[in-house]
Amino acid sequence: MTDLRDLYQEVILDHSKNPRHSGTLNPAQFSADGHNPLCGDKLHLTLNMEGDRVSDLRFDGSGCAISTASASMMCQALKGATLDEIQSKFSAFHQMVTGEAEFDVGSPPLGKLAIFAGVAKFPVRVKCATLAWHTLRAALDRGEQPISTEGDDDMSAPAQLNTTELESSVVDVLKTCYDPEIPVDIYELGLIYTVKARADGHVDIQMTLTSPACPVAGTLPGEVEAKVRALKNVSSAQVELVWDPPWDKEMMSEAAQVKLGFF
Repeated sequence: MTDLRDLYQEVILDHSKNPRHSGTLNPAQFSADGHNPLCGDKLHLTLNMEGDRVSDLRFDGSGCAISTASASMMCQALKGATLDEIQSKFSAFHQMVTGEAEFDVGSPPLGKLAIFAGVAKFPVRVKCATLAWHTLRAALDRGEQPISTEGDDDMSAPAQLNTTELESSVVDVLKTCYDPEIPVDIYELGLIYTVKARADGHVDIQMTLTSPACPVAGTLPGEVEAKVRALKNVSSAQVELVWDPPWDKEMMSEAAQVKLGFF
């Protein structure tokens, strides 16, 4: 398992720093824009088809290491694929990262994409990993509006703007919360597992700490809850402190790992 985590980190960093298939096709038969408000990822995807097979595809935009790496590896995996193969890979990838299906490391439809299996443990990162895939589907469906990772999992329903904006505001305030012994905010540190806002303004947050013995275990969750409750449009908030999965340094963002000297 340690070898798999090391490989995951190595592959994600490689594709995020040196993305394959980056850029824009001009002319392009199909295109779409995608946005993940929770993390701030933005993506523009273009592709061309020959019959029912992808002849070329490109992506451009900005985002976290996971969203960029996922887009890069998706493009690698789907160039030359048929529409049926795209659907098969999309379904397998989505089920894997959302934990809807038991992960099989030898699953033929996934190949190297299986490196993203660990994302299922961190729901807040699932939307980063799936953004490129949903944008691809929107392009093939010739969607006229930018898609968002908020809303139904199959992206068939429009996003609920109120909860999308609220979750984005919650993430912003989480980035102002720190463990006093660590100079990285708790969101980039990977301590936030889920952020879910309801249409009535209630916000549920699952978070962890670097260890059960953390000296701020009795105060930091309360601080987080108080700051979230103070946000405009938040009617109530609940913070749940969880220990499964246990935190480790691989949950940190690339920027946090750099700042703390892990690279």
